[in-house]
Amino acid sequence: MNMKGIAFSGLLALSTGLAVAQKPYAVYPDHPVAGDSVTVFYNPESTILKGLAPVTGVVYYYRNNDWEARDITMRMTDSGWVSRFLVPADAVLMVNNFSANGKTDKGGRPTYAYLLSNKQGQQMPTSYAAWGMLRTEALRREMPPITSDSAVITNEVGRFWMNQELRNFPMSRRTIFLPTMKILKAFDPAKMDTILVREANYIGTLPDVTEDELRAVSSAYRELAGNRAKADSVDKVIISKFPDGVVARDKALRAFYMAPAGQKTITQWKAFIAKFPYEKFQYVDSEEDRLWYDKAFRAAVYEQVGKKNYNILYEMAPVAPLNALTEFHRLLVMGAESHGEVTLDFIFPYSKMLVEEIEKLSKNKRGLASKYLSESQWEQHVLEYALPAYLGHASYLHRKGDDKTALVWMEKVKDFKRANSAEFMGLYATLLESNGRHNEAMQLVENAVAMNKATPEIIDLLKKEYVKKNKSDKGFDAYFNSLKSAETLSEQQAHLREQMLRKEAPMFKLEQLKGGYADLAKQKGNIIVIDFWATWCGPCKAALPGMQMAVNKYANDKNVNFYFIATQETKPDYKEQIKAFLKENNYNLNVLYDGKNTNGRLDDTYSKYAKTLKFSGIPAKIIIDGKGQIRWASNGYMGSPSALADEISYVIELLKKEG
Repeated sequence: MNMKGIAFSGLLALSTGLAVAQKPYAVYPDHPVAGDSVTVFYNPESTILKGLAPVTGVVYYYRNNDWEARDITMRMTDSGWVSRFLVPADAVLMVNNFSANGKTDKGGRPTYAYLLSNKQGQQMPTSYAAWGMLRTEALRREMPPITSDSAVITNEVGRFWMNQELRNFPMSRRTIFLPTMKILKAFDPAKMDTILVREANYIGTLPDVTEDELRAVSSAYRELAGNRAKADSVDKVIISKFPDGVVARDKALRAFYMAPAGQKTITQWKAFIAKFPYEKFQYVDSEEDRLWYDKAFRAAVYEQVGKKNYNILYEMAPVAPLNALTEFHRLLVMGAESHGEVTLDFIFPYSKMLVEEIEKLSKNKRGLASKYLSESQWEQHVLEYALPAYLGHASYLHRKGDDKTALVWMEKVKDFKRANSAEFMGLYATLLESNGRHNEAMQLVENAVAMNKATPEIIDLLKKEYVKKNKSDKGFDAYFNSLKSAETLSEQQAHLREQMLRKEAPMFKLEQLKGGYADLAKQKGNIIVIDFWATWCGPCKAALPGMQMAVNKYANDKNVNFYFIATQETKPDYKEQIKAFLKENNYNLNVLYDGKNTNGRLDDTYSKYAKTLKFSGIPAKIIIDGKGQIRWASNGYMGSPSALADEISYVIELLKKEG
């Protein structure tokens, strides 16, 4: 890298448009000073961002022996994009990334990085080490992903930069101990063994040694030297010196997590938090924290919810990690309501509170996951993670008749990849239509159909538009299929042909919800579609709209029968719950009740098919030909009602052609 950067005669260069005529990146002044303002020039013409706009920027600093990220405002000029910002006085290295339209330019092999000087023109301590650590192969996974793979340097070169640091700043010896040992471990293990002991002893004798420095020694013994006994002895020293520190906290966290379920109470958790406040430890990076903090937090809350104390969510949500908030919404809100454990009216306030807390969190960086993200990156990370919760809450609002507010929540996350799911597009199109945004709704409808991700709601909107234009629904099915991507359909059908099989189908005679019994032995000559499902199974229920579409298509075909076998039900009144569920969702499905197995479980038929086909889990869909042979089977649900209906239909038509 050219450390000197590009020289400029003054800020006049900014207005004349000559700043970055030749190179994509430059900084003024060409020797950036910590504590002063700098101007960054970026011209994307020779980069992967060529022709894209707007360009956004992030600056990463190494300061106080760690990394941080900040957004910078980019302004377009005749010669490219420009930003001016103040560099923190204690920063030693700065790195820029630029993004547009989902792409990020990290500067390739040279990188967009500058070592910083102080106001006396001297290099800043730890700057050489930071520059080396950022790119060294052995440390790659530990660094923020702000440089390209092409910028990676060998461990030997990484060692050179660490030596440069020690040669120029001997006082950095204590702060760069662990990364230096990791580089040596990869480059020269024998040398590391000798140096590790020497440097560890040096750090241990420092009168002002910090807990982080001793933790580095412990990690080096445990992870690099494989000397657990020595590491444990260092940990004991750490706990004695820092009884309210990270190691003591990790030990208490481990004890809480490993305790019997009955001891993981909210009382014990509050005692833990009182001694080790979340704010103090939110950026701690330790194995114990990564493995157990979030799970322990949730366990304490689940203990209270299990006692029907849902109000604990109000108390704990404001300090909950992101993953806990989304899991609370998925399991305690959506899951509980879906399984009939709570009513919509009861759970709605908790849904509202949780998504509002997620929204607040998106505006306020918190926790280890936010450490290396700028404010805008953190917001995008939170919202993308929270998309299922926002979708779920919007569906509740829709059911309660508040489509205006529902649309607001959907639009917060509509641009993320997971918004391309059939479920999301179906509700989003419905909300756009009900809010008077017809043209946008129809564009989304056509996009969903083209991707073969159409829900019944999508199809209904498309059909209404078709009838409006053609004064009749005649020809609608052909029109609907013509909108689907031929390439997507061809790939799907080729995959289905590869899945075809031939196995003898186990016989069954099961009670039907509508009365009487369904006897497979009496269905010779007919094509039989079986769907194993349960009222407690979310994916099973999510797949039913697609299955209803297939049922409707073959409603008048006497040679095709659908059996929806309710299996593994556990509640005494499951038959009544199934009837209520079908009525609530307006499903017209021929439900069969699975029989008892030898162990008393209601999964006799399912078990036979699972053994025959060597699968586990539901939903499971099976198609049997007229000769009693299983010809196709599928586990799970991929999320698209129209694609599922097409799968079932395609296999049925293949079997019909066989005769």
